[in-house]
Amino acid sequence: MSAAAPTGPRPDLLQLLTQAERLLQRRLSAILRAEDCSAEAWRVLSLLAAEGGRPMTEVADAAFLPPGTLTKVVDQLVEQSLVYRRVDPLDRRRIRAYLSPRGRQLHDRIAARIADSIGEIALPAAERDQLVGLLGALADALSRRPVAV
Repeated sequence: MSAAAPTGPRPDLLQLLTQAERLLQRRLSAILRAEDCSAEAWRVLSLLAAEGGRPMTEVADAAFLPPGTLTKVVDQLVEQSLVYRRVDPLDRRRIRAYLSPRGRQLHDRIAARIADSIGEIALPAAERDQLVGLLGALADALSRRPVAV
């Protein structure tokens, strides 16, 4: 005879996602604090590092920042010589943001620290890959489905 599967309340997906996000956010916050970088600035740096110059409207959407907040964050990054802005050569009405060499150094340093921190999590590579795939599928499904009010 085989042992029966444990019965009990099924884990709540939203609660588990929230708990995981908060625990990861604590790790990220500690790293960003040590580098004197806000979470919003980090999202912008990461986007620009991954794609090069991007229109400000795209950065706002991808970084989950309202345009006014993005402008303030980018202004601060420009003042720190981490980012620079240029008129889009294909559409002169748009402004593109770019990562400066100094911004690239900061991004790479923080990204390495984050990778080390996440690497400390005892999760086999296959399970991590599966989790990334599942979370990507969940995000895609949620983005396609309108919010019911």
